[in-house]
Amino acid sequence: MKIICLTVAVLLGSLYASVPEDVEEFTLSNGIPVITRSIDNNEIEGVSFFIIGGSSALTEETQGLERFSLECAMMGSEDFPGPEWRELMDRTQAEWTSSFNYDYSRYHLRCIREDLPILLSAFGNSLLYPELEENAFEQVRTSTIQDLQEKYNDPDGWIWFVANDAFMPGHTYRRLPDGTVETVSRFTIEDVSNMLNERIRSGNLLITHAGPTKPEELRSILEQAFGDIPEGGQEFQQVEPFTINSDTIVVQHREVPTAYAVVKFNAPPQGHEDLLPFRAAMTVVYDLLWQVLRTDYALTYSTHSGATRYRENWGYMYVSSPQPVMACSLMAEVLAELIENPVDEDIVRGTIEKGRTLENLRAASKDNQCWMMGNSEICTGDWRNAYTVFDNISELSSADLSAVLNRWIGYGGWGVIADTTVVSIEQLQPWPLK
Repeated sequence: MKIICLTVAVLLGSLYASVPEDVEEFTLSNGIPVITRSIDNNEIEGVSFFIIGGSSALTEETQGLERFSLECAMMGSEDFPGPEWRELMDRTQAEWTSSFNYDYSRYHLRCIREDLPILLSAFGNSLLYPELEENAFEQVRTSTIQDLQEKYNDPDGWIWFVANDAFMPGHTYRRLPDGTVETVSRFTIEDVSNMLNERIRSGNLLITHAGPTKPEELRSILEQAFGDIPEGGQEFQQVEPFTINSDTIVVQHREVPTAYAVVKFNAPPQGHEDLLPFRAAMTVVYDLLWQVLRTDYALTYSTHSGATRYRENWGYMYVSSPQPVMACSLMAEVLAELIENPVDEDIVRGTIEKGRTLENLRAASKDNQCWMMGNSEICTGDWRNAYTVFDNISELSSADLSAVLNRWIGYGGWGVIADTTVVSIEQLQPWPLK
């Protein structure tokens, strides 16, 4: 796996008390690493196929090309042309889900145990020998453009990208894995073929598995499905830190009855010892925002906060409100108040325990098991970090949370979507966070 990333383990000095014992690692003959967790509570299998790189593998001109290429490949292949591929999906009732983010692309398969070999063989064949039939190619283009247009037309979803314009101009993560209407409109079959040839290399890949198939049997299945993938891969430099040097705001006018606002700010990168306390602190902020903006002032039906799980991270706060000036001002005040004045220790203990419960509930899904192991392996360098989050924050104090926020939070990049004929543009200025 050729990524130059932080090597400081999140859990340095930990005894890995929560790491499951039923996880094994092995490598296919061509170098593809595999992490498998044996879970035999039923016959359902989960397999995730990660292609590492994300925004780092794209340019301004190729934004969205990896996603587009993979979607085209999934329309049929040399051994499984379109009609046969669709018949296989109908017969097995398999579920394929995909996600494309700043650090990697991921395809996840959910199926019953007996169908795992044929489905993975078909998937491997589609990656190496895609049919790329012209009508299917244009069908993917049409559906992709429609999806992008729908995302833009949904202000509640698009506000996050408006905030990106304020927080990360020129950064690697500004290259959109989903692409833009302009870039997707220009892609050719040759572009797709070249992208697949470049990216489907063993050094770019990681496979994770959770299910009843035992490691040796799984190895045989994966060798048959993916053993012909050529060796090699790309080296990606460590993602650069965010360098916002002033409070910034980007306002987009739309005729909407309620305004949407997001502020993004620096957070510890993956591998940094401050990341887990920072996440815990942002969960406390979440509860405080709800109390102040929703309960005390009745300004919103939705507000939340958190921190991301990429190689480079940011914290964020979100609100939708017909009174964005007051709502954003209060949002900034809540954060500043927590930095200056630690909350009651009981709130911290409750937040940590609630988070532990939610993580355990998520871990019940084999899909999430595959994601947890893969995301931690790619972003922190060790899949074990996915299981030890709360081993390392259980003793945190309220003062610890305020201190970590104070160390990391500086300037904020604000994105606002509002009807500027109703809300004065002069009032929409960035609100300092400290």
